[in-house]
Amino acid sequence: MNLYLYIGKKIGGKSGIATASVALSIFVILIAICVSEGFKREIGMKAAGFSGEIVLTVPGQELTTYTYNLNTNLSFLDDIRSIKEVKSVEGVTYSVGMAKTDDQVSGVLFKGVGENYALDFFTPFLKEGRLPRFCDSPDKPSNEILISERMALQMGYTCGDAMIAYFVGDGNIKVRKFTVTGIYDIRLENIDEVLVVCDIRQTCRLNGWTPEEVSCIEIGLGGDGTAASASVRKRVMSAIDRIIMESDCEEDSPTIPQLIDEIYPNLFDWLELLNMNVLIILILMIAVAGFNMISGLLIILFRNMSMIGLMKALGMRTSDVCRIFLYKAGIIVLRGLLIGDLAALSVFWLQDRSHIMKLDPANYFVDHVPVHLGAEMFIILNIASFTVMMLIMTIPCRFISGVSPDRTIKAA
Repeated sequence: MNLYLYIGKKIGGKSGIATASVALSIFVILIAICVSEGFKREIGMKAAGFSGEIVLTVPGQELTTYTYNLNTNLSFLDDIRSIKEVKSVEGVTYSVGMAKTDDQVSGVLFKGVGENYALDFFTPFLKEGRLPRFCDSPDKPSNEILISERMALQMGYTCGDAMIAYFVGDGNIKVRKFTVTGIYDIRLENIDEVLVVCDIRQTCRLNGWTPEEVSCIEIGLGGDGTAASASVRKRVMSAIDRIIMESDCEEDSPTIPQLIDEIYPNLFDWLELLNMNVLIILILMIAVAGFNMISGLLIILFRNMSMIGLMKALGMRTSDVCRIFLYKAGIIVLRGLLIGDLAALSVFWLQDRSHIMKLDPANYFVDHVPVHLGAEMFIILNIASFTVMMLIMTIPCRFISGVSPDRTIKAA
């Protein structure tokens, strides 16, 4: 066994407060990271499912435009599809209408999607009914639609009900009758409140567009709102920018790509604010744990002054004596990290399984506190915390160099 480690284990002194401080600090840090990553993943995944992670739009227009169209016969679309991270490239068409019942009127944004669109994104959020089918009749557009729970409550719709919608354009009023087949509940700000998912052939006809004309093209990467997926988004965005710039086909419609971060700035700015809060918590917890560890180690040093003097008198170098007490500090830190990790993982598992901590979805976009922590992040946090703590422990160890062997042995 390492001699210094053996002596460090044998050194007496109370270290309960220091251990508890380290355990509490790593517990708070892990919980803060878990919650922050959980929010990023939950909200980012919802936003990505609604609009794709990168969207090709008409320059100067919102992605929900129903006035200016984007032609899908772009010469560079195949090059975009060939990018390794790209999972889907789908055109969607928007059209604005008004839904009316006997006693309610509401503005509605119809989002037309094709039969290959990833509607299964809505499956976990279905509250009632089923997803609409848009490919049953190849010649006739489907009348089935998917609406939000908030719209259903406001207008009094249930699955199987008919929605009468009115569309105004070119001085004419068009009337369409749809059938509500599914009701979903995502509660993502105001994005889903008035959104109705329908057959793209319906919205193309309402806008007077051909099947090749769409409002925008959604590019899915299969990611979420975590830091890793944000890095992938930016990398793919740079590749798409380069592909568009290098395209020399004059027949291509003017097109610009937009990141989901730019489409929903309020959501992602709020997530960035969470990052700042987590950083502040991390710094405070490390400072508190470090202060208590310094205090604890100083107490152990004072209680073992005679032993320090004796070891120096026997010829042990100051650096070797410091190593002994650093081993002692390391044992305390590791014990605290283990306790904190077990406590944090227990809370993480309980919340992930039972959603015991609830939230108001009107303010937080989710109805429970989301948690997520990857194994890589867990390991990095522990290694970083241990390293910082041990660096802090070199401060009280400097006290050893001033210990005089003759004075401490005489005092003993």
